[in-house]
Amino acid sequence: MRLPYRHIREFRQQTLLLQNNQCALCEDIITDDAVLDHCHRTGLVRQVLHRGCNALLGKIENNLKRNRITTTRLERIALNLTDYILTEHTDIVHPKHKGADMKKSKRKPAKKKY
Repeated sequence: MRLPYRHIREFRQQTLLLQNNQCALCEDIITDDAVLDHCHRTGLVRQVLHRGCNALLGKIENNLKRNRITTTRLERIALNLTDYILTEHTDIVHPKHKGADMKKSKRKPAKKKY
């Protein structure tokens, strides 16, 4: 069954209530940025997500094939992602990284108003 566009808001609210107002991905309470997520391959509605969670999911799904990431590999990545991001791995700074001090020195001076 195809959901009529005019019924999206109502369906999203009903689905969100069934989810106890929680985002299906991060499980935080959704207050004002709820979106009705769907599979872009099939068009089938999944659940309600925060707008940001939906955007992140889209970036992941749209790049799986390009980056040769299988579902098994994606599962391992998801399990390790938080620990990986929160871990400082070395004491070597990447050459392209611009710290706050470098960002300030690269700024152009403000134009004078006459």
